[in-house]
Amino acid sequence: MTKNLLLAVAAMAALASCTKDPTLDERLAGTWNLSDLSLAGTVITPIGALPITITDSLIRPDNFMDLAINEDETQTIYWNMDVRGLITAPGLGSFGTDIQDTINGTWYAVDGGGVTPDSLYITADGEKTGYEILSFLETSLRLRSVQTIVDPDLGSQTFTQEVTFIK
Repeated sequence: MTKNLLLAVAAMAALASCTKDPTLDERLAGTWNLSDLSLAGTVITPIGALPITITDSLIRPDNFMDLAINEDETQTIYWNMDVRGLITAPGLGSFGTDIQDTINGTWYAVDGGGVTPDSLYITADGEKTGYEILSFLETSLRLRSVQTIVDPDLGSQTFTQEVTFIK
C-alpha cells in the first residue's frame, strides 16, 4: 500500500513538472479596461512647432481592449476608446477634446526574453503598430508606442502614446 501511494505521488509530481508555462500571448489574452492615457508630441502649425500633451480627464464607460486567441489559433483584437482628453500647449493653455477610436484587427506579442522589452503588435486597417510593454502584471498592463500621424493640412507629426489597462 505504501509503495502504491509513493508511485501515485511520483506520477503526479512527474505530470506536474510537464505542465507548460503560458506564452506571453496566452498571458496577455483577455479583456483589459483602459485606466490611463497620455500623448505627447510636437504639432507643426503655420506659426511654428508647438509641443503639446494630452492626458485623459474622463475615461467613459466601455473603454476596453479585448485580446482574443480564437479556436483556430488566430489572434484578434477589438479596442474601443472613448476618452475626454485635456490638451495642454505652452502659450495656449488647456482645452478639452474627445478622443474616440475603435480598432478591430489582429495582434501578436514578442517575448524579449529578458534581453529586450516585450512587445505587442497590432494590425488594423492595413497598418501595423508596435507597442513596447513597459510593465505587465497579472492585473495591469502599461504600453508605449511612438506613432506618426499624417494630417493633410499640418503634415506629419510624431506622438508618444502611453496607455494603462487593468483587468
